[in-house]
Amino acid sequence: MGKHGAPAEQEGKEPDNQPPWWKGLWGWTQFGEKKLWDWLQLLSALAIPVVLTVAGFWYTSQQQRHQQHIENQRAAAEQDIEERRAQDAALQAYLDQMSALMLQNNLRDSEEDSEARRLAQARTLTVLGRLGPDRKRTVVRFLYESALIQEGNPIVHLATADLSNADLSLDDLSDADLGEANLRGADLKTANLSDANLRGANLSNADLSNADLHLADLRFADLSHADLCCNADLSAADLSSVILRNADLGGAYLSYANLTNADLSQADLSNADLRGSQGVSEWDLELQFVKLENTIMPDGSKHD
Repeated sequence: MGKHGAPAEQEGKEPDNQPPWWKGLWGWTQFGEKKLWDWLQLLSALAIPVVLTVAGFWYTSQQQRHQQHIENQRAAAEQDIEERRAQDAALQAYLDQMSALMLQNNLRDSEEDSEARRLAQARTLTVLGRLGPDRKRTVVRFLYESALIQEGNPIVHLATADLSNADLSLDDLSDADLGEANLRGADLKTANLSDANLRGANLSNADLSNADLHLADLRFADLSHADLCCNADLSAADLSSVILRNADLGGAYLSYANLTNADLSQADLSNADLRGSQGVSEWDLELQFVKLENTIMPDGSKHD
């Protein structure tokens, strides 16, 4: 028995009316007295630093990306400038070398297998593989005006030469020898290629709209998907065994052209003039699903 008769086991225990310690802590923090608005204010206060931190990271990231983009653009511009300078230097060196071969080695009158011709050939093919569309134009103009690529007696052969995507919309390339050249995607619109040799050339996807191809030799050439519309002149041209698949020949002049064994599958010949052309008939064209709206047929009749 404890003092005053209380049981000994009761000594050291909290009175029954004493609240647990955690309830006291709850009351001290006044959490229980918080209203919804108070909680919202508290959460907002806690969220502000987090939001500011995230916003800071996002802004820094955006700034870094923007700066990287500017640096990439600057590097690309510098690389483009350097490439242009390199191409200008290569073109100038080529023109100087070719001029020297003509003046000092009599290139135009040289023998077929002469060293001068071999050098001219090698340097031409090499430089064309390095140059862009505009500078390729300069090379072809130089060769043509120097009488080095004339049909019948070419000093420099452009067979296998890389003239893809070249800008060759020149006023005069008549009688030029471009046989077997790679002219894929080249810009030849309005070009004068009358009586030119384009035999076996790759002219797929080339733009030949309004070009003059009168009497041109296009045998075995690939003109698939080429643009030959809008008054392109192919009259009396040799188009035997040519590939004109999916080509646009709308409004083209093909009078007296040789179309023997030509592949015209799904080509557009609407409004074209086929009067007097050889090697093809209306039946042949229909079998190849050629578009023939208002086309003048070989016999002079007009297709409906």
